[in-house]
Amino acid sequence: MVFETRSTVGVGVSLALLCLQCHVTPSLSYNNGMGKTPPMGWNSWCTDSLCNAFGDDPCTEELVKSTADAMVEQGMTELGYNYLALDDCWSSTSRNATGHLQADPKKFPNGIQPVTEYVHSKGLYFGLYTCAGTKTCKGDRPGSFDHYDLDAQTLASWGVDMVKMDHCGIPSGVADLDMYTNMSRALNNTGRPILFSLCQWGEHNVESWGPDVSQMYRIAADHLPLWSCPGKVCGGSGAGFGQGTKEIIEFVATLQPSKYTKQFGWLDPDFLMTLFFPTMDFVESRTEYTFWTMWSSPLLVSTDIRNLSKEKKSILMNKEAIAINQDDSFTSGDRVYNHSDGSQVRSIHMS
Repeated sequence: MVFETRSTVGVGVSLALLCLQCHVTPSLSYNNGMGKTPPMGWNSWCTDSLCNAFGDDPCTEELVKSTADAMVEQGMTELGYNYLALDDCWSSTSRNATGHLQADPKKFPNGIQPVTEYVHSKGLYFGLYTCAGTKTCKGDRPGSFDHYDLDAQTLASWGVDMVKMDHCGIPSGVADLDMYTNMSRALNNTGRPILFSLCQWGEHNVESWGPDVSQMYRIAADHLPLWSCPGKVCGGSGAGFGQGTKEIIEFVATLQPSKYTKQFGWLDPDFLMTLFFPTMDFVESRTEYTFWTMWSSPLLVSTDIRNLSKEKKSILMNKEAIAINQDDSFTSGDRVYNHSDGSQVRSIHMS
């Protein structure tokens, strides 16, 4: 199988997927029954005011329901897109009188429980966001620091199936491993199987410990909806490579992702910005999707999927690419150089 992609190394070569017929015995990590294969679905992050896709922070009950409807009606759920998650946009700026997290009453006048039930009625999993520190990254909302057990119980009581924990508001001197481990244990102690998405921005060698406490773990800072945004412009995300699609591809190649990816432990290069208008064109978006699928990375889309265009559908609903991502060999593709001419391919093992 061959996907034509934009070159990341300045040579006009095709990217070949070498589907070798061998089976790799997976090693298990954080297994509570969720995330056996890379999670697929939709996340609200770039539908808020940061990316200005739909206007000023439109994270609402109506958005959730209309997105859930679209995922089913357009056949996305049949291909494995079964997570619908809200990012840093859903909660109130304060806890309630008993110290519990609560939804923004203007956006979710009926609370979270009815929203969760609606998503479940469509055969989807529902996800919510929190932060490891005292405040979330946007909107001055309460983080989960010193409330891990309480927040885990609250989220579980609402029927939440996925929790993303971000990395803002971190108190001085507190170890990341301790915070994320505490939340991981708190979620498991609820007795409800919940997929834990560890969003620690790739710091402190998270690839070495992230799979032990989460089913997916971020290996760099936010992926911006740009083809190229090098470190000198976007900062040091990914060991200084940058935050554009091109830079993330190059950074993950240096990691050799097959060393870290394993069943129930998926290396996460952040959300897919598929055809994010006007900054990600068709070839760039297709290239992005191709690499994410080969890395066995989560396929969580952060652009509008409520009315898929023909072009967006051709990328996101490519059955052959999805089959590679979801293959039960649980391995990632690594970069292989052709030293004779400087070209490169990514090889992956298929069972």
